[in-house]
Amino acid sequence: TKEELEELNEEIKKIANKVRARLKSIEQSFDQGENVNRTSVDLRIRKTQHSVLAHKFVEVMTEYNETQTLFRERSKGRIQRQLEIS
Repeated sequence: TKEELEELNEEIKKIANKVRARLKSIEQSFDQGENVNRTSVDLRIRKTQHSVLAHKFVEVMTEYNETQTLFRERSKGRIQRQLEIS
């Protein structure tokens, strides 16, 4: 139903915001010297992992937004056809 869809969209937004904040927090930890005791290899690995996760997150959110747009366009088309029939 429409309500369930809206609830899911809200839940996705909340999760996406949490992920975005966590990724930003991790990135800031690289600059704030929290990794002083880590080896340069360990730090490079962490930065690479963060970079991969951030890019994957952007990919997933882009696909999600494209799917939402496609759904809206299809819904508009369906409504327009129904109005033309009436």
